[in-house]
Amino acid sequence: MEKSSQHPSFGQGLELAIIIEKAINNAVKKYNSNAQKVQELIEKPGAIFKFFEELLADKIETKSSILKLISGGEKIMIEVSDGKATIANAANTFKSYLDSDFKDRGLDTPGLETPEILVDIHEIIEDANFSQIFTGLNPDLDKLVLTQAQIIRFCEKHPTWLRQEENATLFLTKVNGEYFVVYVNVYSDGLSVAVDRFEDDYVWHAEYRHRLVAPQLIS
Repeated sequence: MEKSSQHPSFGQGLELAIIIEKAINNAVKKYNSNAQKVQELIEKPGAIFKFFEELLADKIETKSSILKLISGGEKIMIEVSDGKATIANAANTFKSYLDSDFKDRGLDTPGLETPEILVDIHEIIEDANFSQIFTGLNPDLDKLVLTQAQIIRFCEKHPTWLRQEENATLFLTKVNGEYFVVYVNVYSDGLSVAVDRFEDDYVWHAEYRHRLVAPQLIS
């Protein structure tokens, strides 16, 4: 008889048992529990599901410690876009300064069409470089990417969500398979925009409360 693909193999079952054993041992240490309390937990399926949900939630919160969500509960939307607009040609939006690197680095390339999306705004609360900031939010960088057209539209439609006082708001974009970080500053004469490669190791200091805008992540 053919075995169902839904049943785990012996090796998978053993690996899962080891993971669960480690999680329980960690829980005993973390919550100063004894063997009897752990046994009581195991005998109540609803309780153990709740326990692991809280454990995972705690894990996610710890992982994102570099950033603090400041737009929770707000529906901040960017409309459907044809993706044709590029920052290199958006001088009307970025009147204070427009970095020539958008052309010099070949970023004056139209992007793809995008649907309507919701975005979140985060504040940087620990000193970190680009890699630490963005991967701390999600290691799958493609889930954090905005097209140049979306970045332009956000700056036009939601300027009050940009970091004020001449500090930066960061956006991740991707052109020709390479990641770049666009950062926008608000000055008295308008918006300034510049760009660096994602690999740049400059440290952004938490004391300035720089911001980051990214597509809303679904839990």
